[in-house]
Amino acid sequence: MRITREQEIWAMALWVDREHGEDAEEFIAEKVLQFEHRGETGGKDLWMQVARRYVELRDALTAEPN
Repeated sequence: MRITREQEIWAMALWVDREHGEDAEEFIAEKVLQFEHRGETGGKDLWMQVARRYVELRDALTAEPN
């Protein structure tokens, strides 16, 4: 079974949530800035994708059940 890039990005978002908890957003922001300062657009883009998935994850976990 092959893992897709989308699954990898979701796995990264989940890992950040588990490892960094309340500091997850700050951790992701630091990663984005590190790659931006180095001029590494690929790394920056990856962490921006992780950030979007993390927001989706947090929204889903905090949403009230119907």
